[in-house]
Amino acid sequence: MTASAAETTVDRTTELTTALLDQGWTYTREVHTEPYQRGQVHELDSPDGALHIDAVRYPHYGFHLARLSADAVRTDPGRRPGWMADLHHVPLPAALAAVTAAADPADPAQSGAEVAAALAKHGWKQREDITERGRVLERAWDSADSTRTVSWFPADDHDLGGWTVSRPGSHELPDDSHISQHTPAAVITALALTD
Repeated sequence: MTASAAETTVDRTTELTTALLDQGWTYTREVHTEPYQRGQVHELDSPDGALHIDAVRYPHYGFHLARLSADAVRTDPGRRPGWMADLHHVPLPAALAAVTAAADPADPAQSGAEVAAALAKHGWKQREDITERGRVLERAWDSADSTRTVSWFPADDHDLGGWTVSRPGSHELPDDSHISQHTPAAVITALALTD
């Protein structure tokens, strides 16, 4: 691994955590190193404690992982499922837009129709559904410039389903952000629409 790859990893992790700290997020525990792959683990909570970021920097391998999540609320009022969204394959502005969208209590919608409407408003085109025996297996939308794709996979007996936002990758494969089924629509669209 080159020095520049390690520096890029350090910069991406530091940029994200520094930006969140500037917004009032706090560490839930000290940065620590996991013994298995020597990843440096950063765990932060939003000011109200409702959102979490887990970011792991792997300096020896030249990459990092970051995940935004919210715990389930199982009692009334405010009952809602937990959710998560990967942030490591998106530029910092997109990651911060997703965090901002998640923190907005005015938009807790978790509807695929909300995502579809937001994408259509920005010129995205829906592909023909992939189906099997009348059941939708995948529904996808392409950005107007064909550089990004949002895909939805419904839950079934074998899988919880969810969303994927794909962007052009640094290799032949796209960089995908995996997003759980119950992630608020505003978070999904922030990841898809923000450069």
